[in-house]
Amino acid sequence: MTNRERYLATYSFQPVDHPPLVLGGPWPEARRRWEAEGLPAGADLHEYFGVEPYTFVYIGPATRIFPTWEEELLEKTEEYVTLRTTKGSIVKRRVEMAEAGAEHYLEYAIKGPEDMEWLAERLDPDTPGRDTGEWQQKLEENRGRPDALLITDFGSFFGDLHEHMGTPQTLMAFYDHPDFIHWYNDRIATLCEASIDKVLPLGGVDFMGGHEDMAYKGAPMISPEMFREFLMPYYRRTVGKAKSHGQWIFMQDCDGDFRKLLPLWLEVGVNAMSPCEVAAGIDVGELREEYGPELLLSGGIDKRALAAGKPQIKAELEKRYATAELGGYIPGVDHGVPPDVSWKNFCYYAEVCKHLCGVA
Repeated sequence: MTNRERYLATYSFQPVDHPPLVLGGPWPEARRRWEAEGLPAGADLHEYFGVEPYTFVYIGPATRIFPTWEEELLEKTEEYVTLRTTKGSIVKRRVEMAEAGAEHYLEYAIKGPEDMEWLAERLDPDTPGRDTGEWQQKLEENRGRPDALLITDFGSFFGDLHEHMGTPQTLMAFYDHPDFIHWYNDRIATLCEASIDKVLPLGGVDFMGGHEDMAYKGAPMISPEMFREFLMPYYRRTVGKAKSHGQWIFMQDCDGDFRKLLPLWLEVGVNAMSPCEVAAGIDVGELREEYGPELLLSGGIDKRALAAGKPQIKAELEKRYATAELGGYIPGVDHGVPPDVSWKNFCYYAEVCKHLCGVA
Protein backbone atom coordinates (compact mmCIF):
# COMPACT_ATOMS: atom_id res chain seq x y z
CA MET A 1 0.00 0.00 0.00
CA THR A 2 1.06 3.60 -0.51
CA ASN A 3 0.93 6.08 2.35
CA ARG A 4 -2.01 7.82 0.71
CA GLU A 5 -3.85 4.49 0.52
CA ARG A 6 -3.03 3.72 4.17
CA TYR A 7 -4.28 7.11 5.29
CA LEU A 8 -7.61 6.85 3.48
CA ALA A 9 -8.11 3.18 4.38
CA THR A 10 -7.45 3.90 8.05
CA TYR A 11 -10.08 6.62 8.07
CA SER A 12 -12.48 4.26 6.26
CA PHE A 13 -11.90 1.60 8.95
CA GLN A 14 -10.53 -0.70 6.25
CA PRO A 15 -7.57 -3.12 6.70
CA VAL A 16 -4.06 -1.76 6.15
CA ASP A 17 -0.72 -3.53 5.83
CA HIS A 18 0.49 -1.43 8.76
CA PRO A 19 -0.70 1.73 10.52
CA PRO A 20 0.35 5.03 8.95
CA LEU A 21 3.72 6.02 10.39
CA VAL A 22 3.90 9.77 10.95
CA LEU A 23 7.14 10.87 12.60
CA GLY A 24 6.15 14.48 13.20
CA GLY A 25 8.16 17.59 12.52
CA PRO A 26 10.54 19.34 14.92
CA TRP A 27 10.46 22.99 15.83
CA PRO A 28 13.36 24.83 14.14
CA GLU A 29 15.05 25.08 17.55
CA ALA A 30 14.69 21.30 18.02
CA ARG A 31 16.17 20.67 14.59
CA ARG A 32 19.21 22.78 15.47
CA ARG A 33 19.63 20.86 18.73
CA TRP A 34 19.45 17.53 16.93
CA GLU A 35 22.05 18.57 14.38
CA ALA A 36 24.32 19.53 17.26
CA GLU A 37 23.70 16.10 18.84
CA GLY A 38 24.27 13.91 15.78
CA LEU A 39 21.66 14.40 13.07
CA PRO A 40 23.52 15.13 9.82
CA ALA A 41 22.98 18.74 8.81
CA GLY A 42 20.16 19.10 6.32
CA ALA A 43 19.25 15.40 6.44
CA ASP A 44 15.68 14.42 5.59
CA LEU A 45 14.20 12.68 8.65
CA HIS A 46 12.20 10.19 6.60
CA GLU A 47 15.25 9.17 4.57
CA TYR A 48 17.38 9.00 7.71
CA PHE A 49 14.97 6.61 9.44
CA GLY A 50 14.03 4.75 6.28
CA VAL A 51 10.30 5.48 6.38
CA GLU A 52 7.95 6.74 3.69
CA PRO A 53 7.03 10.41 3.98
CA TYR A 54 3.58 11.92 4.24
CA THR A 55 3.21 15.09 2.20
CA PHE A 56 0.23 17.35 2.77
CA VAL A 57 -0.40 19.62 -0.22
CA TYR A 58 -2.82 22.56 -0.08
CA ILE A 59 -4.84 23.01 -3.25
CA GLY A 60 -6.84 26.14 -4.02
CA PRO A 61 -6.80 29.94 -4.01
CA ALA A 62 -6.25 31.92 -0.81
CA THR A 63 -9.28 31.76 1.52
CA ARG A 64 -8.23 34.25 4.19
CA ILE A 65 -7.10 37.88 4.33
CA PHE A 66 -5.25 38.67 1.11
CA PRO A 67 -2.77 40.01 0.51
CA THR A 68 -0.97 39.13 3.70
CA TRP A 69 1.78 41.33 5.11
CA GLU A 70 5.49 41.05 4.43
CA GLU A 71 7.37 39.92 7.54
CA GLU A 72 9.43 42.86 8.75
CA LEU A 73 12.13 43.01 11.43
CA LEU A 74 11.46 46.14 13.47
CA GLU A 75 14.06 45.82 16.24
CA LYS A 76 16.68 43.37 17.48
CA THR A 77 18.56 43.34 20.77
CA GLU A 78 20.74 40.70 22.39
CA GLU A 79 17.65 39.20 24.05
CA TYR A 80 14.68 39.98 21.81
CA VAL A 81 13.50 40.50 18.26
CA THR A 82 10.47 42.63 17.43
CA LEU A 83 8.82 42.12 14.06
CA ARG A 84 5.68 42.51 12.04
CA THR A 85 4.33 39.10 11.07
CA THR A 86 2.61 37.99 7.87
CA LYS A 87 -0.68 38.38 9.78
CA GLY A 88 0.04 42.08 10.34
CA SER A 89 0.67 41.77 14.09
CA ILE A 90 3.68 43.23 15.88
CA VAL A 91 5.26 40.65 18.18
CA LYS A 92 8.25 40.34 20.45
CA ARG A 93 10.17 37.06 20.80
CA ARG A 94 13.24 35.87 22.62
CA VAL A 95 16.20 35.58 20.23
CA GLU A 96 16.87 31.92 21.03
CA MET A 97 13.23 31.04 20.24
CA ALA A 98 12.61 33.55 17.46
CA GLU A 99 11.30 31.02 14.94
CA ALA A 100 8.80 28.93 16.91
CA GLY A 101 8.75 30.09 20.52
CA ALA A 102 6.22 32.05 22.56
CA GLU A 103 5.31 35.52 21.35
CA HIS A 104 4.39 38.68 23.20
CA TYR A 105 1.88 40.57 21.07
CA LEU A 106 2.32 44.33 21.03
CA GLU A 107 -0.30 45.12 18.39
CA TYR A 108 -2.85 43.25 16.27
CA ALA A 109 -3.83 44.00 12.69
CA ILE A 110 -7.58 44.06 13.40
CA LYS A 111 -8.90 46.35 16.12
CA GLY A 112 -12.65 45.93 15.50
CA PRO A 113 -15.54 47.10 13.30
CA GLU A 114 -13.62 50.27 12.44
CA ASP A 115 -11.44 48.09 10.17
CA MET A 116 -14.30 46.81 8.01
CA GLU A 117 -13.45 49.06 5.05
CA TRP A 118 -9.94 47.72 4.47
CA LEU A 119 -11.00 44.21 5.51
CA ALA A 120 -13.70 44.21 2.84
CA GLU A 121 -10.97 44.70 0.25
CA ARG A 122 -8.71 41.97 1.66
CA LEU A 123 -11.62 39.53 2.08
CA ASP A 124 -12.94 40.01 -1.45
CA PRO A 125 -12.91 36.78 -3.55
CA ASP A 126 -11.94 38.91 -6.56
CA THR A 127 -8.97 40.66 -4.94
CA PRO A 128 -6.25 40.79 -7.64
CA GLY A 129 -3.70 38.03 -7.09
CA ARG A 130 -5.89 35.91 -4.83
CA ASP A 131 -6.35 33.24 -7.48
CA THR A 132 -3.39 33.05 -9.84
CA GLY A 133 -4.37 29.58 -11.01
CA GLU A 134 -1.06 28.10 -9.85
CA TRP A 135 -2.96 25.66 -7.65
CA GLN A 136 -4.31 23.94 -10.76
CA GLN A 137 -0.79 23.02 -11.84
CA LYS A 138 -0.04 21.87 -8.29
CA LEU A 139 -3.15 19.69 -8.40
CA GLU A 140 -2.05 17.99 -11.60
CA GLU A 141 1.51 17.53 -10.35
CA ASN A 142 0.40 15.90 -7.09
CA ARG A 143 -2.75 14.07 -8.09
CA GLY A 144 -2.27 10.37 -7.31
CA ARG A 145 1.22 10.76 -5.79
CA PRO A 146 1.74 7.80 -3.43
CA ASP A 147 2.95 9.98 -0.55
CA ALA A 148 0.75 13.04 -1.12
CA LEU A 149 -2.57 13.93 0.49
CA LEU A 150 -4.32 16.85 -1.13
CA ILE A 151 -6.22 19.30 1.07
CA THR A 152 -8.51 22.24 0.53
CA ASP A 153 -10.14 24.60 3.01
CA PHE A 154 -13.55 24.51 4.68
CA GLY A 155 -12.96 27.55 6.87
CA SER A 156 -11.94 29.08 10.17
CA PHE A 157 -14.74 30.90 11.93
CA PHE A 158 -13.04 31.64 15.24
CA GLY A 159 -9.36 30.99 14.73
CA ASP A 160 -8.75 33.32 11.80
CA LEU A 161 -10.21 36.40 13.47
CA HIS A 162 -8.57 35.37 16.73
CA GLU A 163 -5.12 35.24 15.09
CA HIS A 164 -5.56 38.70 13.57
CA MET A 165 -7.31 40.33 16.53
CA GLY A 166 -6.04 38.65 19.72
CA THR A 167 -7.81 36.77 22.47
CA PRO A 168 -9.29 39.55 24.67
CA GLN A 169 -10.41 41.68 21.73
CA THR A 170 -11.97 38.75 19.89
CA LEU A 171 -13.84 37.43 22.92
CA MET A 172 -15.17 40.88 23.81
CA ALA A 173 -16.30 41.37 20.20
CA PHE A 174 -18.70 38.44 20.55
CA TYR A 175 -20.54 40.56 23.14
CA ASP A 176 -19.85 44.11 22.00
CA HIS A 177 -19.91 43.67 18.22
CA PRO A 178 -21.78 40.47 17.31
CA ASP A 179 -22.70 41.85 13.89
CA PHE A 180 -18.99 42.27 13.13
CA ILE A 181 -18.33 38.59 13.99
CA HIS A 182 -21.09 37.51 11.60
CA TRP A 183 -19.89 39.96 8.94
CA TYR A 184 -16.35 38.58 9.12
CA ASN A 185 -17.41 34.92 9.12
CA ASP A 186 -19.79 35.46 6.22
CA ARG A 187 -16.83 36.66 4.17
CA ILE A 188 -14.60 33.76 5.18
CA ALA A 189 -17.40 31.36 4.25
CA THR A 190 -17.87 33.12 0.91
CA LEU A 191 -14.15 32.76 0.16
CA CYS A 192 -14.23 29.06 1.03
CA GLU A 193 -17.38 28.47 -1.02
CA ALA A 194 -15.78 30.12 -4.05
CA SER A 195 -12.68 27.95 -3.62
CA ILE A 196 -14.70 24.76 -3.16
CA ASP A 197 -16.66 25.46 -6.34
CA LYS A 198 -13.42 25.85 -8.28
CA VAL A 199 -11.36 23.04 -6.79
CA LEU A 200 -13.60 20.07 -5.98
CA PRO A 201 -15.21 19.57 -9.40
CA LEU A 202 -11.70 18.85 -10.75
CA GLY A 203 -11.32 15.82 -8.46
CA GLY A 204 -8.20 14.62 -6.67
CA VAL A 205 -8.69 16.32 -3.29
CA ASP A 206 -8.45 13.80 -0.44
CA PHE A 207 -9.83 15.76 2.49
CA MET A 208 -10.95 19.14 3.76
CA GLY A 209 -9.01 21.06 6.38
CA GLY A 210 -10.01 23.69 8.94
CA HIS A 211 -8.12 25.59 11.63
CA GLU A 212 -9.49 27.01 14.86
CA ASP A 213 -7.22 26.78 17.94
CA MET A 214 -10.12 27.90 20.12
CA ALA A 215 -9.54 26.01 23.37
CA TYR A 216 -7.31 26.37 26.39
CA LYS A 217 -5.90 23.55 28.49
CA GLY A 218 -9.11 23.22 30.47
CA ALA A 219 -11.97 24.35 28.22
CA PRO A 220 -12.97 26.03 24.95
CA MET A 221 -12.69 29.80 24.67
CA ILE A 222 -16.40 30.19 23.88
CA SER A 223 -19.49 28.35 25.06
CA PRO A 224 -21.38 25.79 22.99
CA GLU A 225 -24.24 28.30 22.80
CA MET A 226 -21.97 30.94 21.25
CA PHE A 227 -20.46 28.32 18.95
CA ARG A 228 -23.94 27.42 17.73
CA GLU A 229 -24.86 31.05 17.08
CA PHE A 230 -21.67 32.45 15.58
CA LEU A 231 -19.88 29.53 13.91
CA MET A 232 -22.30 26.77 12.97
CA PRO A 233 -24.17 28.65 10.22
CA TYR A 234 -20.90 29.08 8.32
CA TYR A 235 -19.73 25.50 8.82
CA ARG A 236 -23.07 24.35 7.45
CA ARG A 237 -22.47 26.40 4.30
CA THR A 238 -18.92 25.26 3.56
CA VAL A 239 -19.08 21.67 4.81
CA GLY A 240 -22.45 21.19 3.15
CA LYS A 241 -21.11 22.45 -0.18
CA ALA A 242 -18.05 20.20 0.05
CA LYS A 243 -20.21 17.19 0.90
CA SER A 244 -22.27 17.84 -2.21
CA HIS A 245 -19.05 17.27 -4.15
CA GLY A 246 -18.47 13.93 -2.41
CA GLN A 247 -15.96 14.98 0.25
CA TRP A 248 -16.16 12.99 3.50
CA ILE A 249 -13.06 13.76 5.65
CA PHE A 250 -13.27 17.14 7.42
CA MET A 251 -10.17 17.57 9.61
CA GLN A 252 -10.31 20.28 12.27
CA ASP A 253 -7.03 21.49 13.74
CA CYS A 254 -7.80 22.71 17.26
CA ASP A 255 -5.42 22.79 20.20
CA GLY A 256 -6.51 22.48 23.82
CA ASP A 257 -9.54 20.78 25.35
CA PHE A 258 -12.17 20.93 22.62
CA ARG A 259 -14.45 18.22 24.02
CA LYS A 260 -17.43 20.44 24.90
CA LEU A 261 -17.57 21.60 21.28
CA LEU A 262 -17.02 18.22 19.68
CA PRO A 263 -20.72 17.23 19.44
CA LEU A 264 -21.41 20.50 17.60
CA TRP A 265 -18.62 19.94 15.10
CA LEU A 266 -19.95 16.45 14.47
CA GLU A 267 -23.43 17.88 14.01
CA VAL A 268 -22.26 20.07 11.10
CA GLY A 269 -20.18 17.29 9.56
CA VAL A 270 -16.70 18.08 10.88
CA ASN A 271 -15.69 14.50 11.68
CA ALA A 272 -11.92 14.50 12.31
CA MET A 273 -9.83 16.15 15.03
CA SER A 274 -6.13 16.94 15.41
CA PRO A 275 -3.67 17.25 17.19
CA CYS A 276 -5.45 15.85 20.31
CA GLU A 277 -3.20 17.38 22.98
CA VAL A 278 -2.67 15.06 25.91
CA ALA A 279 -1.70 17.90 28.28
CA ALA A 280 -5.19 19.32 27.73
CA GLY A 281 -6.83 16.09 28.82
CA ILE A 282 -7.48 14.71 25.34
CA ASP A 283 -7.14 10.91 25.27
CA VAL A 284 -7.67 9.41 21.82
CA GLY A 285 -8.54 6.04 23.34
CA GLU A 286 -11.34 7.56 25.38
CA LEU A 287 -12.64 9.51 22.38
CA ARG A 288 -12.60 6.37 20.24
CA GLU A 289 -14.59 4.51 22.91
CA GLU A 290 -17.11 7.34 23.30
CA TYR A 291 -17.70 8.24 19.66
CA GLY A 292 -16.79 5.07 17.77
CA PRO A 293 -16.50 5.35 13.98
CA GLU A 294 -18.35 8.67 13.97
CA LEU A 295 -15.06 10.43 14.84
CA LEU A 296 -11.67 10.29 13.08
CA LEU A 297 -8.52 11.25 14.98
CA SER A 298 -4.86 12.07 14.49
CA GLY A 299 -2.03 13.05 16.83
CA GLY A 300 -2.54 12.09 20.46
CA ILE A 301 1.07 11.09 21.29
CA ASP A 302 2.18 13.11 24.31
CA LYS A 303 5.20 15.18 23.30
CA ARG A 304 6.17 15.38 26.97
CA ALA A 305 6.81 11.62 26.93
CA LEU A 306 9.39 12.12 24.17
CA ALA A 307 11.34 14.43 26.47
CA ALA A 308 10.98 12.19 29.52
CA GLY A 309 12.95 9.10 28.42
CA LYS A 310 12.78 5.62 26.94
CA PRO A 311 10.33 3.98 29.39
CA GLN A 312 7.84 6.81 28.98
CA ILE A 313 8.24 6.82 25.19
CA LYS A 314 7.67 3.07 24.92
CA ALA A 315 4.63 3.10 27.20
CA GLU A 316 3.07 6.06 25.39
CA LEU A 317 3.55 4.55 21.94
CA GLU A 318 2.27 1.11 22.91
CA LYS A 319 -0.91 2.73 24.26
CA ARG A 320 -1.48 4.88 21.17
CA TYR A 321 -0.80 2.15 18.61
CA ALA A 322 -3.21 -0.13 20.48
CA THR A 323 -5.89 2.47 19.76
CA ALA A 324 -4.71 2.68 16.14
CA GLU A 325 -5.54 -1.01 15.71
CA LEU A 326 -9.22 -0.10 16.12
CA GLY A 327 -9.10 2.06 12.99
CA GLY A 328 -9.99 5.67 12.34
CA TYR A 329 -6.92 6.98 14.19
CA ILE A 330 -3.46 7.94 12.91
CA PRO A 331 -0.88 8.27 15.73
CA GLY A 332 1.36 11.32 15.73
CA VAL A 333 3.01 13.75 18.13
CA ASP A 334 0.35 16.05 19.58
CA HIS A 335 1.96 19.08 17.92
CA GLY A 336 5.42 19.91 16.63
CA VAL A 337 8.33 18.30 18.49
CA PRO A 338 9.80 20.92 20.89
CA PRO A 339 13.49 21.46 21.65
CA ASP A 340 13.38 19.74 25.05
CA VAL A 341 13.34 16.43 23.12
CA SER A 342 16.89 15.18 22.62
CA TRP A 343 18.10 13.59 19.39
CA LYS A 344 18.73 10.37 21.30
CA ASN A 345 15.13 10.30 22.51
CA PHE A 346 13.73 11.08 19.08
CA CYS A 347 15.78 8.26 17.55
CA TYR A 348 14.33 5.86 20.12
CA TYR A 349 10.84 7.20 19.42
CA ALA A 350 11.28 6.54 15.68
CA GLU A 351 12.67 3.05 16.39
CA VAL A 352 9.67 2.11 18.54
CA CYS A 353 7.21 3.56 15.98
CA LYS A 354 8.79 1.42 13.25
CA HIS A 355 8.68 -1.67 15.46
CA LEU A 356 5.00 -1.18 16.37
CA CYS A 357 4.14 -0.57 12.71
CA GLY A 358 6.04 -3.71 11.67
CA VAL A 359 8.45 -1.87 9.37
CA ALA A 360 11.61 -2.07 11.50
